[in-house]
Amino acid sequence: MTAETPTIVTIGVYGSTEESFFGALVDYEIELFIDIRARRGMRGSKYSYVNSSALQTKLKDLGIYYAHLKELAPTKEIRALQWQADKEENTKKRDRKDLSAAYVEAYKKQILKYGKRKAELILEPQKMLERAKQLAEFPTDLPLQRYVLFCVEADAKACHRSLVAARFRNKIIGKVKHL
Repeated sequence: MTAETPTIVTIGVYGSTEESFFGALVDYEIELFIDIRARRGMRGSKYSYVNSSALQTKLKDLGIYYAHLKELAPTKEIRALQWQADKEENTKKRDRKDLSAAYVEAYKKQILKYGKRKAELILEPQKMLERAKQLAEFPTDLPLQRYVLFCVEADAKACHRSLVAARFRNKIIGKVKHL
C-alpha cells in the first residue's frame, strides 16, 4: 500500500478478536502504533492482547513501532463529563455512538488546546508525532506514511481518538481511516 500523503488510522479493541485486531494493522501496513489510553491495561482475558506488555511484544513481532502518548488521554474530570451524559441518556459505555458536547468541548480545550493563544500552550500535532517517533525509536531516515491512534471504544465517533485524528488531519494534512 503506497500513500502520497500520510494516512492516520484509528482503531479500537472492543468487538475485535486478537486475529482481527492485528490483522487490520498488518492489512493497513501500519508503521507506528500510538497508544493514547490513560491506562494501558484491560480487565479480564477477552482483550488481554492489548495489555501493554503483550501488545508491545506482538507489535514488535509484526515490525510495528510502539509509542504511548498519555498526554492525549482524557483526564478523569473530562471522562466524568461523558459518564454523566451516558447516565442521563441511559447509555452504556460500549453502546455509546458519539461523544457528548461537554466532553468534546473540554477535551478540545484542555487536551488539544483549541483556542490557546500562547504558542507553548497549543498542542502541535507535528510535535506530538515527532515525540511518538522518538519514543518508539522510529528510524529517522524513513518517512512515516501510516500510523494508528489506539484506544478501546469500537466506534471512533464514541472515542477521543476521533478528535485527535481530526486535529492531526487538519494540521499535518493526511487522510483519516477509522477501523
